[in-house]
Amino acid sequence: MSSSSPAVSARDRMLALMQVTGGMISVQLGTSLAKLLFPVFGASNMLGLRTFFAAVALVLVFGTWRWHGLSVRVLRVLLPYAIALTGMNAMFYLALNRLPLGIAVAIEFIGPLTLAFLSSRRVADVLWIALTVVGLGLLLKPQSAVTLDMVGVGYALIGAGFWTGYIICCRKLAHKVPPGHGCAVGMAIGAVILLFPCTVPALVIGFHNPAMLALSVVVALSSSALPYALEMRAMHRLTTREFGLLCSLEPVCATLSGTLLLHEIPSLRQLGGILCIVTASAGIVLGPSRASHEPVPSELPELLD
Repeated sequence: MSSSSPAVSARDRMLALMQVTGGMISVQLGTSLAKLLFPVFGASNMLGLRTFFAAVALVLVFGTWRWHGLSVRVLRVLLPYAIALTGMNAMFYLALNRLPLGIAVAIEFIGPLTLAFLSSRRVADVLWIALTVVGLGLLLKPQSAVTLDMVGVGYALIGAGFWTGYIICCRKLAHKVPPGHGCAVGMAIGAVILLFPCTVPALVIGFHNPAMLALSVVVALSSSALPYALEMRAMHRLTTREFGLLCSLEPVCATLSGTLLLHEIPSLRQLGGILCIVTASAGIVLGPSRASHEPVPSELPELLD
């Protein structure tokens, strides 16, 4: 055991696993609630509300208004990250407006999965990417009973690209910007970008529906502030492999949330496609890696945001 990786008790590791799992569940519950609010606000306006209230919550949670490192130069560095974050969330909400939750998450998950494959030099990963292609084929193959909205699929695929760019931006920002402040400022920049086209119209609607507006605050807290806070507490107690394995279960968590809360029951073929993608992700994560026993890098928890 290296001096840079202090011993972690079984109790602390279990607590960390519960925190990351709780963060994933919180994200999917918030997403399900957001979709239930789409008929009231619309997908794009709901995105504006979620981003605005999440930015406020994250700035308060991390005390970013007291961060002395904030400057014009830092804002320029964070701008690509903020654009990737906003684009990823925007495409996801637009896809969610047309697709079941589990399928939208599974398709977008192909972005980081492909990046993981391209970053690997193991021949065995070719099998996992092939399984991913099979899973995507199962999800998109037309059938008489259920057909997917291909515009929604397009949004999800664009979102997968934004998610890939988001991960790359996170890696570039590692050790340059404190992750908590970086996420808060990135979300705040996104809130500014969405303010007039999305947030202001949503607030006008919300003033006539205060209960629905209050629920949008719950969406923001459960989709961003709470899971990020939980994952920040857990990341130093888990290895990269443990955290990555939990992340690979996110499409399953989304499918369960969509089934239980939104009554979006996938067909057996679609369920098979989701499981193929999850299996491929787990296979890549569990493959041999020199970094498998290192603590989770500080930027990794942002991948679930």
